[in-house]
Amino acid sequence: MTTVYDVPADHIIRAVAEELKKRKEITPPAWAAFAKTGVHKEMPPEDPDWWFIRVAAVLRRVYVDGPIGVERMRSFYGGNKNRGSRPNAFRKGSGSVLRKAVQQLEAAGLIVHDKVGRKVSPAGMAFLDAFAQEVRKNPLPNVPKRAKPVVEEAKKADGKKDGKKKGGDKVAAEGAVDGAKAEKKPAKKKADKAEAPQ
Repeated sequence: MTTVYDVPADHIIRAVAEELKKRKEITPPAWAAFAKTGVHKEMPPEDPDWWFIRVAAVLRRVYVDGPIGVERMRSFYGGNKNRGSRPNAFRKGSGSVLRKAVQQLEAAGLIVHDKVGRKVSPAGMAFLDAFAQEVRKNPLPNVPKRAKPVVEEAKKADGKKDGKKKGGDKVAAEGAVDGAKAEKKPAKKKADKAEAPQ
């Protein structure tokens, strides 16, 4: 049977996020439009559907690592904070975002809370495994690779042209040096031969 472990994480997260949009329990809080996802971020997310993607990612994380708590998930969703001229330092992700996401998943019946932490419920496991099977049969199209900047292509083209020029110049310069050496060597030999008979 296909499980969450058998499919790429980004594919199943995108598929589950689309399904979670249809559930009334999963709704972005009022502050989700302008809140950052951690102190290490400089700006809030640009994607208007980021809340559903984060909730789907949290559901998958609880499935894979559960039982798990919010504090441990904060470390997973953290990142490096740019501190200017000082070295970057790791900071944990927002606990409020994760706590609200987990609470909404509990209200939807996909996660259960017990003494050791939060873990996926049987309904949540069946929900994710069904999506894993669907994604495995019909994989989502891959995100297109970023096109190479025109500047890099221009540099490569200039490098090839310069290489030919430099190579040609180098050959010509070596030929000139070899020609000069060739001219000097016979001249010395003639002078040596002229001096030898005397």
